[in-house]
Amino acid sequence: MSRFFLIAGPCAIENREMVLLTAATLKEVCDKLSIRLIFKSSFDKANRTSSSSKRGVGIDEGLAILKEVKQAYGLPILTDVHETWQCERVAEVADVLQIPAFLSRQTDLIEAAARTGKIVNVKKGQFMAPWDMRGVVDKVENVVGSHERLWLTERGSSFGYGNLVVDMTSLIEMHKMGCPVVFDATHAVQKPSSQTGITAGNREMVPHLMRAALAVGIDGLFLEVHPDPDNAISDAANQVALDNIENILKQAIIIDDAAKASIAFQSSTFNLRPSTFNPKPSSCLSDIALLLTDVDGVLTDGGMYYANSGDELKRFNTRDGMGLQLLQRQGVKVGLLTSESVSLLERRAAKLQLDYAVIGKRNGGKLEAAKDICKQLGITLLQTAYIGDDVNCRELLEKVGYAACPADAADEVKQISGIHILTKKGGEGCVRELCEQIIKAKQK
Repeated sequence: MSRFFLIAGPCAIENREMVLLTAATLKEVCDKLSIRLIFKSSFDKANRTSSSSKRGVGIDEGLAILKEVKQAYGLPILTDVHETWQCERVAEVADVLQIPAFLSRQTDLIEAAARTGKIVNVKKGQFMAPWDMRGVVDKVENVVGSHERLWLTERGSSFGYGNLVVDMTSLIEMHKMGCPVVFDATHAVQKPSSQTGITAGNREMVPHLMRAALAVGIDGLFLEVHPDPDNAISDAANQVALDNIENILKQAIIIDDAAKASIAFQSSTFNLRPSTFNPKPSSCLSDIALLLTDVDGVLTDGGMYYANSGDELKRFNTRDGMGLQLLQRQGVKVGLLTSESVSLLERRAAKLQLDYAVIGKRNGGKLEAAKDICKQLGITLLQTAYIGDDVNCRELLEKVGYAACPADAADEVKQISGIHILTKKGGEGCVRELCEQIIKAKQK
């Protein structure tokens, strides 16, 4: 069973300096404790009790700051979306799009988020039963055909006026839907509208609820963290102090390790399973400086053709070749990486005038070859896009900033966290499709 992943950061983006300080500290702590971190902060707190409440810096400045966090610290990003038009824009930076609890039944918003291809985290509304989240799962499946990129988050249920309670059996009920389940320990201690125009809460209860949820079994933990929570513009009474986060996470690890080592946790009675999600940052397409592609199953249809002479033949798609050339005109370097060692590949690379052609690389050679090319160009793997279709591409796909695969790629490849599944199959224009996406992003 794998350790929980952590979604953490300040509730709202108040300013660049505070966000970068929080991100740097969280990364240092999580690296030390071997916890997978997704950085969270909101550019707009649209769901406020009072119209006079501060809402944050807005989408333009907010996304710029989150992009800086991603590039500076190599962290995947989660942020809220409130309207359908925001989804495509936010997906250019964020790796996880979050649907706030009050919007958890908004069909159009959920579907728009799912269509981006990013992971979608839906917070269960305070007014919803855990089994009501089946409707969320169905909405995502209706749009993208699966719920592989869907997380469900528990954040407490309304209990009379101005109070929330957490039913820990809700975690088990939502796990039965086959999605990773996250527990939001900071919003669960809210006391909505219990002060004049302000949501109050009790952060002292955060560690207690956190430990209870970990003992039941969760995939992810959600904590809002702030350097000076009492003076935060949003959720001041709920956020955890940044200085305390290491001690709180040490407690979390002890409970999580014990629970996941126990016979009871692993019993099918609870219908729990290890998290298969390991979010990594995906780069903005506009930042891509290098596109690398596999050959068999990507530039070709993966078929094996032989002439009477015994020579191997391959079927390429001319539109892919034109796409690579159009991308070069945008200043993006292009190349192919393949473990195959066939002379016709050299001829194809020469005809297309590719910048790089690494042929005959096996046993992890693709990753090292990509690193060498990046070093020559003075860029990082986060500025690299790679399209591959099978297990021998996985190592590189998991490291690059933008990973993509054909529609008919191996299932193991499609399950890579953050990968973008194209609509075209190998040899049928999937490379051209990705090239056009990059060009479109750079021309905005």
